[in-house]
Amino acid sequence: MGWLSKRFTFVIIPDAKHSVQQYRVSGLFILLVPSVISLLLLFALVFFLLFSNRALLTNELKAQLTAIETRYEQQLTVKEVHISSLQTNLVQLSEQAHTMENKLVEINELEAQLKQLAGIDMKSPVTLSSLATEQGGEELQLPEGSTEKLIAQTSKQYSSLDLQLDSLIPQLEDTKKAVMNYQQLLKTTPTIWPTDSRKVTSLFGIRKDPFTRRATYHNGLDIGGKTGDPVYAAADGTVTLSQRDRILGINVLIDHGQGIQTRYLHLNKRLVESGDKVAKGQLIGELGSTGRSTGPHLHYEVSVNGKNVNPKPYIKADREEP
Repeated sequence: MGWLSKRFTFVIIPDAKHSVQQYRVSGLFILLVPSVISLLLLFALVFFLLFSNRALLTNELKAQLTAIETRYEQQLTVKEVHISSLQTNLVQLSEQAHTMENKLVEINELEAQLKQLAGIDMKSPVTLSSLATEQGGEELQLPEGSTEKLIAQTSKQYSSLDLQLDSLIPQLEDTKKAVMNYQQLLKTTPTIWPTDSRKVTSLFGIRKDPFTRRATYHNGLDIGGKTGDPVYAAADGTVTLSQRDRILGINVLIDHGQGIQTRYLHLNKRLVESGDKVAKGQLIGELGSTGRSTGPHLHYEVSVNGKNVNPKPYIKADREEP
């Protein structure tokens, strides 16, 4: 390796116009320069390879991020469509619930009217909101995908209930009309006692006449009492006769419609006149013993289509106090 200490001369001969240039360098310098150049080239190559790999990795990461972002946007779009669909379904369910709430209110009103007509104690009406507040319980976590199923089932149930409510309202209306007709019929049917007394002294049918002592047909019901005791109309109607008769005494005849009439004989006093409208339980006179009578009593008759019938089966209840 002695040549490393030797010195070498490099001659550079330019063109004819310039002088020759000489450079003297040691053998060590000649060795170091290529080595340094080689190292630099090696470093440059390594740096290029590292940079290329990093660039490829960066591009790959960017591609992955782009793909993830695209999938996220797609999922977000699907979720937004899903949420919009759920909101639409919920709005429809809300409208169905509101419709049924209104129908329930209508049904409750009809029910209240029916109860009032029938004399039933009133209770608080049932509504969807009250049912919701009474349910209580803890919140249940629904599995994914079951929300749509639940909404579909609820919507189907609401539709079924809606149809049932639609059919129930006319039925209640018919029932209301039937109850009103029954109430009207009940008002015009002689179903109450015409006196405060319940002492029946002579029944309807064949009996021994108190004057002739012979068997005769008794076309009414005799109710004993005291002179001046109140006598009431057995049903709603119109007074068609209010008179004094030598045999029947002071008497009142009331027409209740449907071919039904009631008559009240041997009164001490009459408090209504022909043409008066009377209500069931209204005071129409005083019990007495006028006409052909053996003592204070009310002779009470019920006739249907002009034929006297037994009043006893008609009497079902006491007079309601006003």
